Amino acid sequence: MAPSVLVIGASGTVGRPLMQEFLAQKNDFNRVAVLADPAKTARFAEIQAQGIEAVVGSFLESSSYKGFDTVIALAGDSTLKLQPGMIDASIAGGVRHFYPSELTTDLSRGDIGKKRYYRDKIATREHLRQRAREVSGFKYTILTTGGFTEYVTIPFNNIDVEKHTASPYGYPDALTSLTAMPDIMRYLVKSILLPFDNPTQSSRILRVVGETLTFAQVLTTLEQVQGVNYDIKYLDPREAAENEEAARVAEDAEAEVYWSGKTLFATGVAYVPGPLDNARFDFVPETVRETMQRLFGFGKDHGE
Repeated sequence: MAPSVLVIGASGTVGRPLMQEFLAQKNDFNRVAVLADPAKTARFAEIQAQGIEAVVGSFLESSSYKGFDTVIALAGDSTLKLQPGMIDASIAGGVRHFYPSELTTDLSRGDIGKKRYYRDKIATREHLRQRAREVSGFKYTILTTGGFTEYVTIPFNNIDVEKHTASPYGYPDALTSLTAMPDIMRYLVKSILLPFDNPTQSSRILRVVGETLTFAQVLTTLEQVQGVNYDIKYLDPREAAENEEAARVAEDAEAEVYWSGKTLFATGVAYVPGPLDNARFDFVPETVRETMQRLFGFGKDHGE
């Protein structure tokens, strides 16, 4: 039977393109629904008119999950720590396949999982592992994509696309794996239909990447697409780490996460090593250049 999918957190930046991808592939699914707060159902009116359901309820109540076999969690930073509760409620409601809110780098590599930015994601992985041991037939999938290409050039990463300046915390030769958001959504939706290699396995990690470049190559690509030269200065990641530690000591959780996130792109954290699973899917993702051309237009290297 075709899967029935419930999406948590569908109203955010990631949720909207995910819904568009589900609409493009809706014939492959029995049901696709978003879990909506009673006060926020109106924001889903457009996709409801196109065939996406809206289930009114709480992600901590098992009744919200009745009739669905697959759940995709798109929890934001403030709700990541609530994912174990979502998992338990979904299992009680009959769900047997869970996608945690990751869509990120390979947290099993080195000490990356110890970064404060990923602490709640690691706790969620551990909870999934435990529940998969306890509940027969329960499975989960982790999709590893590296960084969102669209997020490289945001002010948070100290890159100003109008003033043409860049001062990232990191190193020019740091390998950075990037995937465009529409491609991440396509991988996510198509992966639901991808069988587990072994029917008895309870978990899998799918590694898919648009392109891996050094961070210097990423910035060079941005310069070429915009047709300008950037004023580039790499900042010492130890400075961000010191600020993160100061925030931890001051018990300022928001600032701790903020400074932890400052070093995600240009230090090698976003690098996803192979083997990759791209070949298991029937499309070719955008390159970094193609995504930047989509975002900023064509640069001098295209004769403009």
